[in-house]
Amino acid sequence: MIPKTYLALVADDSEDEQILISRFLRSVPRFKLIGSLHDGAETVSYLRGACGFGDRTKFPYPDLLLLDYQMPGLNGMEVLTLLEFEKTRPRVVLWSNVPELMDEELALRLGADLICRKPSDAFELNAIIDRLEWPAVAPSVPSLSPESSIHEWRA
Repeated sequence: MIPKTYLALVADDSEDEQILISRFLRSVPRFKLIGSLHDGAETVSYLRGACGFGDRTKFPYPDLLLLDYQMPGLNGMEVLTLLEFEKTRPRVVLWSNVPELMDEELALRLGADLICRKPSDAFELNAIIDRLEWPAVAPSVPSLSPESSIHEWRA
């Protein structure tokens, strides 16, 4: 039997970090990188299939979201808040180079599966991914509509 390949999406405002994480992810055979996003608002749009991300053959829904804590627009915690009641959600690793700034308890309550420091090499990324349980079980709560405005939430 061929093992399942999980789809991974990276949300990080640093292009250098995106490149490093992409390289690290290539060394984890059971994961395939499907894209990199630069801010939290774009991440929410991608996950909801809104704002040009509606074609799921072109923009497949990820099994794993590697989410940076500090991003412009919406930070990682704000992304988690907007996704809190989505019917289908990817596994979420919320990470930062300064994890002591994160409210770990709140992040877990909002749906992060794991909170940690960003990996410095492929070995650390693999160890982080191994800490997650696969396959994920989606929460059984009502879904927000893709039309829900990010700007309405921020107001």
